[in-house]
Amino acid sequence: MAEVNKPTDGAVLHRLGGSDGQPVVVFIHGFGADRLSWLANAPSLTGSFQVWGVDLPGHGDAEPALGVSLDGLAETVLAGIMAQISGKVHLVGHSLGGAVALRLAECAPDRVQSLVLIAPVGLGRGIARDFTNGFAGLEEPDGALALLQRLVARPRLINRPMALHVLAHLDRPGRRQALSDLADGIPVIEQAAQLAIATIRQSDLPRMVIWGEDDAINPLDPELLASFGGEQHVLPGAGHLPQIEEIKRVNGWIQDFLTAHS
Repeated sequence: MAEVNKPTDGAVLHRLGGSDGQPVVVFIHGFGADRLSWLANAPSLTGSFQVWGVDLPGHGDAEPALGVSLDGLAETVLAGIMAQISGKVHLVGHSLGGAVALRLAECAPDRVQSLVLIAPVGLGRGIARDFTNGFAGLEEPDGALALLQRLVARPRLINRPMALHVLAHLDRPGRRQALSDLADGIPVIEQAAQLAIATIRQSDLPRMVIWGEDDAINPLDPELLASFGGEQHVLPGAGHLPQIEEIKRVNGWIQDFLTAHS
């Protein structure tokens, strides 16, 4: 059974694999997802790393938290890390999770070994508000499938069971309101993430950014990305989920990067 820790303010950390004494990697999912969104990626690391997955407040097994801010999200993840993990950690964050990872690296640099950011909020052209605003109101499979397929460049990668999983999560107590509140807070979270990006840009923290060239949810901004520095990979023919759309290549990049900086 996965080891789990639940801080009082709602975040949940799940140990996904790996052994004691190995370098630690913490995966942080994006808006509306949960730790299960990393099932195609986390197992590739468990031979060399101790791997953890976060459920942000209002996602997965984490109860909704009062108030929504980037600081609040980062603080609840840091509380889980402090309670469960010793030493520095590598952070892998997607979209909203990328913004949380950036803020964590800014506010707790002594606990962060490196950053892997996949289409992080704050570094692109801006989140598609109709996607985040529409998410909490999904009620039937066809509408859910259509919205979720916007995440990828090849719609067939998002299937009906995935849509049903999202609807089942939305039907849990408090989830729709929590995600609606979070969607309303995205513009402020983007602004806060940009402040963290400015700090990290000036640091020597090892970092890698991966982006889909055809991302329609958080479109790539080549100039912003270039100014951020670090290792960078832009995938042609991929959308907002390059870790799913190009699993083998993305897993290889993550493995090589984390190994080089452990």
